[in-house]
Amino acid sequence: MSFWRFLLPTGDRRLLAAYAALCCFSLAILWSVTEGLRGPYENFASDVSKAIFLRQLVWILLGWLVMATAARLPLRHLENLAFPLYVVILALLVVVLAWSPSVAGARRWLIVGALRIQPSEVAKICCVLMTASVLSRYHDRRQQVAPAALTLLLMAAPFLLVLREPDLGTSLVFPALWLGMIFWYGISGVFLIVLGTAILSAVISFYSESVAHQAWPWAAYLLLLMGMLYKGRFRFAESGLILLGNIATGIGIPYLWDKLKPYQQARIMTFFEPSRDAFGSGYQAIQSKVAIGSGGLFGTQYLQGTQKGLAFLPERHTDFIFSVVGEELGFAGAMILLGLFLVIILRAIDLALHAPRPFPSYLAIGVASYFTFHVVVNVAITTGLLPVTGLPLPLISYGGSNLLASSFLLGLLLNVGARQYES
Repeated sequence: MSFWRFLLPTGDRRLLAAYAALCCFSLAILWSVTEGLRGPYENFASDVSKAIFLRQLVWILLGWLVMATAARLPLRHLENLAFPLYVVILALLVVVLAWSPSVAGARRWLIVGALRIQPSEVAKICCVLMTASVLSRYHDRRQQVAPAALTLLLMAAPFLLVLREPDLGTSLVFPALWLGMIFWYGISGVFLIVLGTAILSAVISFYSESVAHQAWPWAAYLLLLMGMLYKGRFRFAESGLILLGNIATGIGIPYLWDKLKPYQQARIMTFFEPSRDAFGSGYQAIQSKVAIGSGGLFGTQYLQGTQKGLAFLPERHTDFIFSVVGEELGFAGAMILLGLFLVIILRAIDLALHAPRPFPSYLAIGVASYFTFHVVVNVAITTGLLPVTGLPLPLISYGGSNLLASSFLLGLLLNVGARQYES
């Protein structure tokens, strides 16, 4: 096999085209971020080094090699190696917490020479493989509680270790992966209702206690929930379980709140009251919304974004890169970018539906869950719909660890597509 044929793996060409387009999108936006502002401010130089663009170009070339390699790995071997890889990555996460240097108050990277490796990104891959392996073994059995509990425990370990670093945004990826894959497995609808309403109860309880300083919003929610359970004609045991889960999360939210770092608490409070610290914890969210809003339908034109160019927008090459897209390319450009991600997600679901065996099916839905969570949360943060957490936009934001992890997962998706008709 020639090297050029190796770089163009077989499989779904739409996936490969979407991947290539996203990589080009990343380079174009990062070039803009590292360029000085054009037009009336043409002498205003960017404070983001051009080295950022050059490094991303190298990471993209490496990412393409990683994607091509993952597209050719035997899936049966990956299924057998899922548990050993999971154990290794847990050990690396422990090493990060115990011995890695603290950078800006966080321990997230293993430093090897000039390289900084983020094991939490590799942990996402290992958890997708491990969960797919476990669920595929229970696929033909009429059991739901055992695999749900086992996979939840497997996801809980990296979740807690990454949360300890601390890295709230990345830690939330693990329960999102689990939820998507366990839903595909066919978990009871009552369980999903318990989970969804419990999260809503926690949010309303927090709002009642910390923002409104009144108990009635949470009390009204519980009364409304009881009415819905009665109208829905749930069995008594199911209604009791749902109500108990809501009460437990509502009461437990203050304990979780006390465990957050002060800057995390400030970001959440700013989400509910954006003007409370406009030049501190609320600055990123406010400037991001200004950048996106100023773009309008077709943007301020490429290289001419003033929020980006005048350095009002922070982290514009990483977590807030979507804001640059919204400012310079407008709503139309943002929709094209999101459309490319939608191609990947829909193709992943289609491959999961038509996979010949359970393992590749769960693998594909795990990749779909990964991209869906990352894209939805990142865009929601930049548009002010969620509190600010550090979560990159896959294949677009600057950074090697996330780009390589995303490339590997997309390579696995191509791998599943190439073996779609194997028995």
